[in-house]
Amino acid sequence: MRKNIAYLVVAVISLLVSPACRKKSSSNTQACQIITVTDHEPAGTATVNLTYNNQGQVLTKQILTSSDTISMVFTYSGNTEIVQTSGPGLAITDSMNLNSDGQTVTDYESDGTITYLTTNTYSGTELQTSVFTYSGGSTTTTYSWTNGDMTSSVSGSTTTIYSYNTNASEVGDYWWTIQLINFGGDLIRTKHQLASYQSASTIHNLSYTYDNTGKITGLTNSFGSSVDTVSYRYSCK
Repeated sequence: MRKNIAYLVVAVISLLVSPACRKKSSSNTQACQIITVTDHEPAGTATVNLTYNNQGQVLTKQILTSSDTISMVFTYSGNTEIVQTSGPGLAITDSMNLNSDGQTVTDYESDGTITYLTTNTYSGTELQTSVFTYSGGSTTTTYSWTNGDMTSSVSGSTTTIYSYNTNASEVGDYWWTIQLINFGGDLIRTKHQLASYQSASTIHNLSYTYDNTGKITGLTNSFGSSVDTVSYRYSCK
């Protein structure tokens, strides 16, 4: 989807998990779902409220900023996922086809006038290429992996390098959050938590906070003199 939120740290890069598809790394989080994501950064604050169906898939998503409210409704049928987005100046439909691993293969997006198509290829569950096609042409991004972690992406003349810590990827880490907020589908599954990434001369350093059960409660993205802080609220059964 191309309608990234105005503020959220997770919109910093254009890459862009459906909770139903993500493996949770701890028994402490197996019965818990993130229902609110709040991002504080110098430009302002954004809040995302989520609801889920009985299968654990996102059912609705409401994005609140100081100036806008964006609503997203998700429906699922077989290997197809539909996302209807509405808000100020927005009336967008995404139709996504999923592979047998539950990851997005194609994403057809239309606002009734302009259409976009994103086509993804995988090796197993590792994303290899994304081709974004629009009326003016297309852009191809290629990805490299090492030991289960995506270590670089190249789009045109822009290369981004990613580094990881030794903790297993789980609910609330960077890739999980960036996809939960910006995409309706599951694209990137890494073995470990992203610790930093560099695009051109800008380096982003990531850190996480946890509660006494091991759930991630916060994510901080520091780059230059700027700091973005994300916090989570869970519902646990």
